Amino acid sequence: MKMAMSISKNFNLNNIKFDLSKELNNSIDIVALDIKKGIEKGVQFEVPFKRNAPMTIKKKGFDHPLKETGLMMNETKMIKGKASQNNQIATLLPNEKRIDIALWNDRGTDDIPARPFWGISKKVENEIIKRIEGKIEQEIKRA
Repeated sequence: MKMAMSISKNFNLNNIKFDLSKELNNSIDIVALDIKKGIEKGVQFEVPFKRNAPMTIKKKGFDHPLKETGLMMNETKMIKGKASQNNQIATLLPNEKRIDIALWNDRGTDDIPARPFWGISKKVENEIIKRIEGKIEQEIKRA
C-alpha cells in the first residue's frame, strides 16, 4: 500500500497585518502626479489630446487643451481621501470647482472632443501593483 506524503506550513493569520494604507496613500499621490503630468504635456495614456478648435485658440490665446484662462488654469489641486488602518480605501477626485468641467473634457460633449485624462496609466498601474505585492510578500514572510 502506497502512502501519500504531504508537507504543509501553518500560518498564524493574526500575525499578518494587511494594513496597506501607506501604500494606498502613496499610490494616490502617484496617480495624481501622473494626471498632472499628462495635463501639462497634453498627452495621457500615450495619446495626445485633440487640438482645440481655431475659435477656442483665438479666444484663449493659446492651444493647450485642458488649460483654460478660468477654472482650469493652474487648477491642478485634487481632493484626496486618505486610507487608514480601519479604512483601506483611498480616493482621488478633481477639485470640486472643476469636477463638471473635468468630466466634460474627459468624456467629451457635443461641442468638446473627448480628451481622456482622468485615470491610471498602465505604467503607473504596474508600479502600484508592484508596490502592493511587495508589501503583501513582506507581511507573509514576516508571519
